[in-house]
Amino acid sequence: MKSILIIEDNKVMAQILAQLLRNSIQPKTLLHASSIVQAETIFMKSQLVGNSLDCVFLDLNLNMPLDGLALLSRIKQEYPNLPVIVVTAENEMETVKKVISHKPDGYIVKPLSMQKLNQCLAKVSIFQLDTEK
Repeated sequence: MKSILIIEDNKVMAQILAQLLRNSIQPKTLLHASSIVQAETIFMKSQLVGNSLDCVFLDLNLNMPLDGLALLSRIKQEYPNLPVIVVTAENEMETVKKVISHKPDGYIVKPLSMQKLNQCLAKVSIFQLDTEK
């Protein structure tokens, strides 16, 4: 596993997720964006220098409720093979249905745990083999 982008406005949640990822799959690079604008900048820079992202963990509610959905749609449109895992506290059925309609590769409900993360990663094909370190 080479490069993972965490898009999360809550710094503590981003740090928790980063630590869980380090303990689980030991990614080579962990990038963090606290806003949609920062995430877009990271995507542009990654393309310019030829470094591709291997996976994105996306908070559903960044600056406004459900604003991560628009970003999820754009990522899926521009990078159809890039796994995107939604990480959110939202677990109401209507919200879950709305998110699923945008076809994320995974959905983790906060609070985060190693068990939830590993179950989700096991479903994402890029992580099924013994991952690169």
